[in-house]
Amino acid sequence: MPRPLLGKPNRFDFGIIRFFISTIVIYFFAVGSSLWALPTYEEVKSSYKPSDIQLFDRSGELVQRYRIQNTYRSEEWADYNQLPKFLVESVVHAEDKRFFSHGGVDSNALVSSFLGNLTGSSLRGGSTITMQLASLLDPELQPKESKRKTIFQKLKQIQRAVDLEETWTKEEIFTAYINLIYFRGELKGISSASKGLFRKSPEALSPNETYVLAALIRSPQSSIEKVVKRVCLLKMERDGVDDCSAISRLVRESLFRNLDYAQYPSFVPLFAKALFDFSKEDKNSNSKITSSLSLNFQRKVEEILKRNVKTLADKNVKDGAVIVLDNRTGQVLVYVPNIGEESSVAKLDLIRSKRQVGSTLKPFVYAQNFQENKLTPDSILSDSPVGIPVYQGIYRPLNYDKSYKGNVTVRQSLASSLNIPAIRALSFLDINEFVSILERLGITGLRYPEFYGPSLALGTADMTLLELTNAYRTLANAGVYSEFTFQPSKKSSSTRTIFSPTVSYMVSEILADREARSLGFGWDNYLSTSYYTSVKTGTSQDMRDNWCIGYSEFYTVGVWVGNPTGAPMLDVSGITGAAPVWREAMDVLHESLDSKLKEPDFKNPTDTEFNLSKDSGVEKTKSKRILTPVNGSIFALDPDIPLGRQKILFTFSSYEVSYSYYLNDEKIGSAGGPYLWEPKKGEYRLQVKDRDGKVLSLSLFEVR
Repeated sequence: MPRPLLGKPNRFDFGIIRFFISTIVIYFFAVGSSLWALPTYEEVKSSYKPSDIQLFDRSGELVQRYRIQNTYRSEEWADYNQLPKFLVESVVHAEDKRFFSHGGVDSNALVSSFLGNLTGSSLRGGSTITMQLASLLDPELQPKESKRKTIFQKLKQIQRAVDLEETWTKEEIFTAYINLIYFRGELKGISSASKGLFRKSPEALSPNETYVLAALIRSPQSSIEKVVKRVCLLKMERDGVDDCSAISRLVRESLFRNLDYAQYPSFVPLFAKALFDFSKEDKNSNSKITSSLSLNFQRKVEEILKRNVKTLADKNVKDGAVIVLDNRTGQVLVYVPNIGEESSVAKLDLIRSKRQVGSTLKPFVYAQNFQENKLTPDSILSDSPVGIPVYQGIYRPLNYDKSYKGNVTVRQSLASSLNIPAIRALSFLDINEFVSILERLGITGLRYPEFYGPSLALGTADMTLLELTNAYRTLANAGVYSEFTFQPSKKSSSTRTIFSPTVSYMVSEILADREARSLGFGWDNYLSTSYYTSVKTGTSQDMRDNWCIGYSEFYTVGVWVGNPTGAPMLDVSGITGAAPVWREAMDVLHESLDSKLKEPDFKNPTDTEFNLSKDSGVEKTKSKRILTPVNGSIFALDPDIPLGRQKILFTFSSYEVSYSYYLNDEKIGSAGGPYLWEPKKGEYRLQVKDRDGKVLSLSLFEVR
């Protein structure tokens, strides 16, 4: 049936309307009527809020719908040009046949309605689409405790319907109406009804589906049998077809369907929750939000984590989490809170779960020692058995491999993650001050310092992967802390300097030192990249948590693997657990970037810029150290080779004629180049000293 042309309502309509309005003038003057500010169509549309917020990634791709309104389900506003012609016709036929010709009130229906009211029947039959919309817009017109409007509410409804018709177009009235009414259950508006009942947008509705929707308006919660009868009647009136078998089947299929349809897309539900928890975004201010997330990187890292966790299944590793931060901005680029649907805790955010962080805390212990000038990278610490009196008795820490390395440099201690030197380093600090430093790094929920004691150096404190990764980003940013953010438009309002650029450089350079790391981890491992990275692993007590956190010039990546229940893993270290995930994620992030084989310039402060003295321990840190023999090396004399032909090569990173090799405190030659030494059984301490006798580097080795 063609849609009636828009036009002025006939004179009879206006006469009836004026009659009814005139009869209530005395009422309004006598008891008063609250003033109603008639909203414009644009005001109604702009104030309309879907039940879900749409979250987009940084490139504009929709990644998540996040529900904020639990009393109803609604989608985006559907404009008039999105509605199929037969949907408009079906709704008008079912609800208000003369909608396009009357002036807000159907006089014929109204008279019948008032006559019916005198006999106690419902007034609903006299309500036009415009009158229904007026009730939706004005709370005063909603029924009170009874389910029926009073006569005075009905009269106000008439007046306001007339007001609407004088200022809104018919298309605007119908559009607002179809977006604001309930169809079934919690489904509010045509878009949610179309999606909830038929899993499609309004534009794709078929004629029969529009009959179902139109029939639901009058009584959304009617039984299926009543809905079937109404739809069949509507189809017969519209199409002249009395075969209801197909309609009956359609009604039953659609109404039996679970109306609480799944949110789609739902790629990052826990990221969305974290965004609102941390950003304090007003959920009611904007229905569309652009996030800092990169869906491209997100999908790749998700696959990396899942695959690696599966390979560790025989080691009793069930889950993991990964986060990637942009160093410069603090924006969260990747947020993988668990392994997804295969996780036993798919709805639990393991990025924000507090866990013991193990050795990943050691860089901050040494950083604070550097900051207070109590240690330098070349300072010597003893890696030997120690008993520390504590409240419960004597604390006797052990290294991961239960062995001892003797005297070692701070560089070797940190790079190779030796436990006892780290505890000695913590003893040089005020532990109260150190806990305050951790808090300034954004770590929350820490207990009083005495609770941890010396074991704090080994990471017995509980922290989240999110907080710890952002603390490492501080080292990547020359010691300046800033908050992370989940939105590209948000920038940290405050920054604070935790460590000097010099200190940050020293720690970063040690964590990038493959040679120094080899003492504990060997040369070949997942921590060595072809581009500049500083990285640290950690394993908590009883192998319950496994960490790997590190940064390049551009990104800081944090990885945790383990069990949500806290169950111990089986023989899983940082190198074999979290490190492979970290390495693969880093490689993916740097695929399209120019790789840098040495540290970026911004990480290497100059003497002039920071006014470093020769005694600061920084000048000699990177470029001047013994390369061979590696500290801790053990050599064996070969009885089949004549003694005079067996040599050990001494090499130094920066040859200079004023430097000298010292073996067990005895000068053996110039360090202006490599040196070949004829080995003898025994334990040795090789040093390189400058002309003033200052030790530039130390290496301990043994000949058997």
